[in-house]
Amino acid sequence: MRSKFRQIVAKLAEDIRTGRLKPGDRLPTHRQLASEHGLSLGTATRVFAELDAMGLTVGEVGRGTFVRMNADARAVEFALSSPSQGLVDFSRNHLVLPEQEAIFARAVQETISDGDCDVLEYRKNAGAEYDRRAVWKWLNAERDAKLPGHEGLTICCGGQHALMLALLACCHPGQIVAVEPYTYPLVRLVCELLRLEVVEVEGDAQGICPESLDRLFQKTPIRALFCMPNIQNPTSITMPLERRKEIAAVLRKRKVFAVEDDAYGFLLENPPTSLSELAPEQVFYTRTLSKSWAPGLRVCYLLAPTKMASHVDKAQRASVWMSTPLMGSVATRLIENGQYETVVEAKRREVFKRQAIVRRVFDGMKVITDPRSMHVVLPLLPTVRTAWVIEALAEAQVLASPIGQFAADQNSGKTPAGIRLCIGAPRNRRTMEAALQRIRLIIKELQPKSDRL
Repeated sequence: MRSKFRQIVAKLAEDIRTGRLKPGDRLPTHRQLASEHGLSLGTATRVFAELDAMGLTVGEVGRGTFVRMNADARAVEFALSSPSQGLVDFSRNHLVLPEQEAIFARAVQETISDGDCDVLEYRKNAGAEYDRRAVWKWLNAERDAKLPGHEGLTICCGGQHALMLALLACCHPGQIVAVEPYTYPLVRLVCELLRLEVVEVEGDAQGICPESLDRLFQKTPIRALFCMPNIQNPTSITMPLERRKEIAAVLRKRKVFAVEDDAYGFLLENPPTSLSELAPEQVFYTRTLSKSWAPGLRVCYLLAPTKMASHVDKAQRASVWMSTPLMGSVATRLIENGQYETVVEAKRREVFKRQAIVRRVFDGMKVITDPRSMHVVLPLLPTVRTAWVIEALAEAQVLASPIGQFAADQNSGKTPAGIRLCIGAPRNRRTMEAALQRIRLIIKELQPKSDRL
């Protein structure tokens, strides 16, 4: 027998699914709902919180609670089940807050209503002059070493596109790219497509080891280094400033390029000085909005060394000609009106709360993460096969990534045992906690069994 709370949530979700409540319709106030259904005000508040967590409604201060756009599709999934049930995907990070759709819709409408709107026209390969100047101003506001101009800035179609442009600009087939011991898997895919070799550089708890990097550069003709100094994926390591200075010195000394991926730097309120500021003539810097805003925006900013800007422009023309004008201008509007930063601050708070749940659920277990990170690595005992855990989790409706897929050396035969979780993916904290409890139970169940083999 369902509780009255669950019955009312299901009824409202059903009304949204069937169209009785349409996108933009305003729901009753908390007091009206409580009075109509004989609920306490606290229970009515829980109903609205549940609908919000399910992605069906959005609240606006001073105006009320409204049905979200595209909420009817979500209602099909959520109407008859608790948010803690169903598939929970920890394999990819896509933390999109409920209020973002309404913010995005307004930004799109304002952009296309602008009298100077040119989103259906060709633009410069690097992006519209106005957008690039606005982004240059925004980036400079947080940099110690200011950018002299926006000439080296290119608006790309996402982080992977920016990575490919950078490597196309500075590398030729057959050359070698160095990566961290655990790295973003798509780097290897891009290198494979561009016919570039990949080698591993040693690291420690502070990131890449400068001495190892220098030795590698000395004995191997490395053309470029790929790294993530801020909240590295998957280790969550943030490279301290002194280590960055040492890495920058090695890059300058050996005249090697680097691609600095800053996908998760937004999670740090005061990130250390970037490598691109310390070695601007050696470092390509990428700042994607896929994690800080939303993956569907497909906007990433690429800062290239001055001498390489023309090579990036050539690669842009050869690949996509230009990034999507509408998305570039919408991103600019979100940055200039302050909504981007508002969402980023909310995401920082949300990640911090989710990390508290991680610490509570996995208390007593070894966990590799950072209180500000969206990534959690759970190492497993050598006697536990990662494949067993992944399979058992899938049967329990939980998806996770084997840590081995992030290993730089895929041919060593020494694939580490462990899984990586993206805690930004579950739609709400309650769903996440229930899934984390399942993960803990499964690991605890498999570990003693494997020890007896």
